[in-house]
Amino acid sequence: MMKNRIDRLFEYIAKENKNVDCVLISRATFPDINFFYFSNAKGGLFEGSFLLLYPDGGSKLFTSTMEREAAEKSGGDFEVYVFSSREERINLLKDNIKGENLGLSFSSITYLEVDKLKETFKGNLIDITKEISFTRAIKDSDEINQIKKASEITSKTFSQIPEMLRNGMTEKELSLEIEFSLKKNGASSLSYDTIAAFGPNSSLPHYESGDSKLKPSDFVLLDFAGKYNRYCTDMTRTFFFKEASSEQKKVYETVLEAQLLGLDALKPGVIARDVHNAVSKFIDDTEYKGKFIHSLGHGVGLETHDALGLSPISDYTIEENMVLTIEPGIYIPDFGGVRIEDTVVVRKGKPQILTPFTKELLII
Repeated sequence: MMKNRIDRLFEYIAKENKNVDCVLISRATFPDINFFYFSNAKGGLFEGSFLLLYPDGGSKLFTSTMEREAAEKSGGDFEVYVFSSREERINLLKDNIKGENLGLSFSSITYLEVDKLKETFKGNLIDITKEISFTRAIKDSDEINQIKKASEITSKTFSQIPEMLRNGMTEKELSLEIEFSLKKNGASSLSYDTIAAFGPNSSLPHYESGDSKLKPSDFVLLDFAGKYNRYCTDMTRTFFFKEASSEQKKVYETVLEAQLLGLDALKPGVIARDVHNAVSKFIDDTEYKGKFIHSLGHGVGLETHDALGLSPISDYTIEENMVLTIEPGIYIPDFGGVRIEDTVVVRKGKPQILTPFTKELLII
C-alpha cells in the first residue's frame, strides 16, 4: 500500500521533469500530515521523526525510542531506525539521504527546519508540494473505507439532531451535544470545529457558534464531522425549526437543485473548475445571483481541506477515486443561509455519496 503511494509520487515528480533522488517527509517541529500519509502510522505523535522515500518504492522511518513500538505496530512497509539523541538523528539523516537532489514539501516545513537541514545536507532542495498534493488526491481503498466510516458516524449523528433541538437552547449548547454524540457514535476526534448557526447567523459560511438562542422559524445550519483513524469527512445540512416561510423553502430548494447539478457534473475527465462554474452559473441565473460566495468543494482525507479543491481557478482534471465535497450555498445577510454538503468519491458513473443522511427539507 505504502509502496503504491510512493510509486505514484515519483511518477508525478517524473511528469514534472524534476530530478529527485530522495524525498524527506519530516515530523520535526511542524505537524506535517504527509508523514502519516506515507507511513500509515496509526498511533503516536512521532515528534522529531522523519521518513525517507526512494524512487524504487523503498522507505525508511526514523523515530525516537519513545515511538519505536508505535512505528513497529503501524504495519508500514518501511524499515524502522531508532535514535536516542540529536546527534544520532543527524547521523542517520546523513547516512541515508541518497543523491544530490532532495525533494521536500516546501509548504509543510519551517524555515528553521530547512536552515538546520542545510547544515547536514549540502545538495539541492527541490519543492514537490504539488506532486504530493496530486498523490494524496487519489485515494486507495483503505483510505476510502476510513473516510466512509467517518461519514457513517457523522451521518448517524445528523440523524439524532431532531432529538437535540430545544426552543431557547444556544448554538454553543447544541455544538456540545453534537460533539458528545460524535464521540459516542465512534469518532476518534472532530474533523474541525462544529458550526451551529441559528437564524440570520447562518448567512456566515464560517460562523463560530455563539450564544444565540433557537426560536421558531430559524434556519439551523449545521456543519460538523468526526474523524476515524485520522481520516476526516465533511458534511453540512440545513434544517428549519418548527416552521419555514415560503422564501426559506425557495432558498433551500434552489441550493438542493444546485447540489444535485454539481454531483451530476463530477466525473472523471472533467476539468475541476467547470464543475464549480456550472453550479455557480445555475445559482446566478436565479434571483439569488451573487449569493454563492465560496468554492464548490475541496478534497477530503487526512485533512478536512485535503489536497485539491473545486474552485473557479482549479485547472486540474478530475480523476476516479478522488474524494471531494460538493457544498453549494446561498447566503443572504440579515436573513439567513442554506448550505448542503456531501463528501463523495469520484467514480466512472455517478459519484459515490459517503454521507447518506437525507437532503429532504426538514422542519423539526
